[in-house]
Amino acid sequence: MSASREKKNRQEVAASGVVDPKTARQAQEQAKERRSNRLYAIIAIAFVVVAIGLVVWNSNIIQRGTTAVTVEGESYSAAEVSYYYHNAYNSIVNSNYVSLYGIDKNTALSQQSLNDTAKMMLGVSEDMTWDAYFRDAAKKSLIQLTMLKKGAAEKGLTFDDDMQKEIDSTLETFSTYAKKAGYSTSAYLKLMYGNNMTMSTFKSILKDTVLASHYQQDYIDSLTYTDEEVETYYNEHKNNFDVADYEYIYFKGTADSTKDADGNTVQPTDEENAAAKEAASANANAALEAVRNGLLMEKAADNYDNGTYTDRPTGTYSGDAVTEWVFNAERQEGDLTLIESGDNYYVVLFHSRGRNDYNTVDVRHILFKVDTSDLDSKADDYQEKLDARKAEQKEAAEAALKKWEEGARTEDSFAELANELSADTGSNTKGGLYTEVYKGQMVTEFNDWCFDESRQPGDTGIVYNEGSYTGYHVIYFVGTDAPYWQVQVRNAMKNADYTQWNNALVKDITATEASGMKYLV
Repeated sequence: MSASREKKNRQEVAASGVVDPKTARQAQEQAKERRSNRLYAIIAIAFVVVAIGLVVWNSNIIQRGTTAVTVEGESYSAAEVSYYYHNAYNSIVNSNYVSLYGIDKNTALSQQSLNDTAKMMLGVSEDMTWDAYFRDAAKKSLIQLTMLKKGAAEKGLTFDDDMQKEIDSTLETFSTYAKKAGYSTSAYLKLMYGNNMTMSTFKSILKDTVLASHYQQDYIDSLTYTDEEVETYYNEHKNNFDVADYEYIYFKGTADSTKDADGNTVQPTDEENAAAKEAASANANAALEAVRNGLLMEKAADNYDNGTYTDRPTGTYSGDAVTEWVFNAERQEGDLTLIESGDNYYVVLFHSRGRNDYNTVDVRHILFKVDTSDLDSKADDYQEKLDARKAEQKEAAEAALKKWEEGARTEDSFAELANELSADTGSNTKGGLYTEVYKGQMVTEFNDWCFDESRQPGDTGIVYNEGSYTGYHVIYFVGTDAPYWQVQVRNAMKNADYTQWNNALVKDITATEASGMKYLV
């Protein structure tokens, strides 16, 4: 059959609706090829999706963005919960009492339970792991944050430039700490708050917390009390505010531990402790008699190896055996006694009791801080560089004071300079103002300048200090303020009222865990 005839026949067959076997085979093969191509394409796309998924997963984008907790309809990601989890953890491990809490940094927190001391200090009644405790602490923080944010919104409190200035300062400080620790800022964030933490999340958290804290402060600032209310509260809680002038000699009634030949600690025997207590009792009674006969307390203590003298010109009430006696309302000047407390003895001499009647002060200041974050203290040129920076900041402080003196020379003009120049984040949005400053609140040099007896409103000066930081303070003395005892009482009243307000704010509010809790790191 000719080719033309075969073609014609195929056309006729096709027209009649019958499928030509050759055409059918060709169509099947073409369809199979198309399916194979689609399959390969699908497989290729699947591999790409899996690859992208692995990249996304390894970057923690999914984990940190997954909702871990919801409070009152507001969702919080695993990264946000991790922040408050680690905040609670850091507050424990960086506290002065970390040894009492008993946390082992080398053991998973889910494998460690709170010891009895930790439970007592933290007010925990039930047995729980440290991981469970920090999770619970994070949820409580988020409940409070949520309700404070809602309160701020209802009051119309919005984020402003001063709040942003606070955040910028916090970020700058955080970056400084990171640098000192030898980390990049992003790496330090993860070290402090977990692998889910990013700078954008951190900034968002800071924005929320700053807004919430301003709402808190607005409420606290709204609390006012009359002089009569303050006086009444003081009279009902005198022990919390009074200070007492007294001396005592402490006689230890237990024997010291010793070391054996191998350097191991050997605890004293019952017989040794009994002998030590007997000696302490005898020495305490002898010292008591000597003081009654006119010997000074300090001199009396010098006669005994186990007698330790302490002078308390402004002692406060603590509830122990000594202060219970000292703060008794019947106490009179010159009262002398012997107190047995446990295995120990105290000879106590009472002089006086009263409240802090001195006036607090209001001041403005401009801080010029010497930045040493990028200096190597072990380098040969460290002191040279440090001295140069000190000189630079001293010159800046002197220039600021001169600028004020050549200007309007008013408190307002000083406040403007403080907002412009001060490195103190606690006051550089408030004109450098600190009110009701009490003795010992500020660094020594600052304190001594403010409480100089010759100080007058409008006085200015520059003081230099070293310690937790090095810097120069340009100070403007505004004047005296309320007596310190009144400040103490009002603050106590505010704390009590704030606690009641905050408890009511979060009462019956719960945090619901979501799937993202498994991504806490």
